[in-house]
Amino acid sequence: MSAPTRPEPGPEPDPGPPAEVLGGGSAGPRLGERWTALPPRSRRRAAVGTGLAVLAAAGVYALATRPEPEPPAPVPYPIQSTHFSFLGIETPKAGDSSFDAQLMATSDSGAFLEKITQGYSGLKLSVRPALPLDLAEGQPTRVTVRFEVVRCAGLPLDASLPSLRVTLRNTRAIQDYSSILGGTYAAELSRALRTICEPAPRAAPGA
Repeated sequence: MSAPTRPEPGPEPDPGPPAEVLGGGSAGPRLGERWTALPPRSRRRAAVGTGLAVLAAAGVYALATRPEPEPPAPVPYPIQSTHFSFLGIETPKAGDSSFDAQLMATSDSGAFLEKITQGYSGLKLSVRPALPLDLAEGQPTRVTVRFEVVRCAGLPLDASLPSLRVTLRNTRAIQDYSSILGGTYAAELSRALRTICEPAPRAAPGA
């Protein structure tokens, strides 16, 4: 009886790729390789997104670190920035009881002319244009003050320094002050009052 034959040995099994050495890098693609593998459109979008993020961060930093702006200078008080000048008085005709004084008002920073008054009970006063009057910045505004004599007693027929009381307003304050318009105003006011209040000289008998 013959001995049984042994089976021929088959091919050895494939062990597969070698195991990763302990402590080595990842088996996957690196960051640069993954970036290169992206389509061009995706790379452009990613670059744009990164650039926008950098710009936004820079803008936030600039806003956070910029110096605080200096506060604006306060508006001047209205009586410091508003000026009145006297233009003249037309002497009233015989029989008239009223006359007009012409003024020019100028405000360097803008103001409202609220009121004009005077201290003589025998005079009534009105103003044109109607008050309150907007005095635009740097623009001279003509103001007409009409005086009407209602009683001659106590009026300054020889006034030396007559004044007008003025009320001005702007965003900072409301102020009253006495505006002295000078010697020419005093002389013309006195002449107008004398024309109305002083009796005309009588003719000499037999003249």
